[in-house]
Amino acid sequence: MHILILPSWYPNFKGDINGSFFREQALALKVSGHKVGVIYPQIRSLRDIKGIFTKLYGCQGEDDDGLLTLRWHTINIFFKFPNLAKKQWVNCGLKLFEEYIKENGKPDIIHVHSLLNAGYLAYEINKKYNIPYVITEHSSAFARGLIPDNLIKSLSEVINNSSQCIAVSKKFCQFLEQTFPNTVWNYIPNIVNNEFLNEGFYPSPLDFKLINICFLNKNKKVDLLIYAFAKALILKPNLKLQIGGDGPERNYLVNLVNELKISHAVEFLGLLSRDQVKNKINEASAFILASEYETFGVVVVEALALGKPVIATKCGGPESIIQPEVGYLVESNSIDAMSNAIIDLYKNYDKYLAENIRNYCEERFSERAVVNQLYRLYCSVIHVE
Repeated sequence: MHILILPSWYPNFKGDINGSFFREQALALKVSGHKVGVIYPQIRSLRDIKGIFTKLYGCQGEDDDGLLTLRWHTINIFFKFPNLAKKQWVNCGLKLFEEYIKENGKPDIIHVHSLLNAGYLAYEINKKYNIPYVITEHSSAFARGLIPDNLIKSLSEVINNSSQCIAVSKKFCQFLEQTFPNTVWNYIPNIVNNEFLNEGFYPSPLDFKLINICFLNKNKKVDLLIYAFAKALILKPNLKLQIGGDGPERNYLVNLVNELKISHAVEFLGLLSRDQVKNKINEASAFILASEYETFGVVVVEALALGKPVIATKCGGPESIIQPEVGYLVESNSIDAMSNAIIDLYKNYDKYLAENIRNYCEERFSERAVVNQLYRLYCSVIHVE
């Protein structure tokens, strides 16, 4: 099968974690025997003054571990005019598509990752070339009320013209069916990269070390995690907490740790590459997620692949991932619930065997498991037995 991937965002380089799960799914489809390509309008900000003179422009192709990737490099000259910026993105995507099919022929199916703006591009390609497309939505912006009504209305046409719609958690499916009436959304999770499933297990640290890795914004509720950790630390003084990532909340969080006088037990790791994420999780005792809303939670599944139990809030995505045999689901926005889960995991840690947790993850989220689900869905679209 010839599959073309249209992501709304994508890694700028190998090791970039932004959109890495789109790339990894595309690579998994290729490894399973399909012909797979990616096209992405990589439109950079006008604020990148040096880039105006030094960075690439136009169509550039690359062989990414055998995955043909075409990018259109240019500057967002319409950053103050969202509709014009969307048109620029789609027009760049159409140019990429024409370049792609010159060398590779027309794909059998197009897979959109996130509606804004790749959904509009797929819709335009479908109108001109009659190539079917499917959509996987990932963005929590819908559930967080950040998508205005006029965009919901314009996206309805894109969705109604798609052959199948996918969301990455069961709760997210339900939400999107309410947002876009008379649509049906299929649950297919994101994959966990085989690198995580094939990695050896590290010895358990001497201290009980929790790790959280995320973009440090308000939705991630890292402040709530810090308060819950501080409360648990009173009872279990050998607890440690590592926080990976960066973002607008970082200074506030560092100051909060200092105010609570727990800086001896909390370490901020900063931005991490994919390899660093893997190593840091492997060095920890358990992973912890405190978000208010997540559509999935890729890093939660990566932690399971490394044999780590997980504490996660009931924030949308984790409910489709976590069962009692691999960790704890706690009410969101509850310091007490999270603190109690930390203490309970500490007391019962020996019940969570790394190999059992990995097996659980592999059965549900491995490349093989997810690609098989995608293939069956693609076949239903293009009527292949």
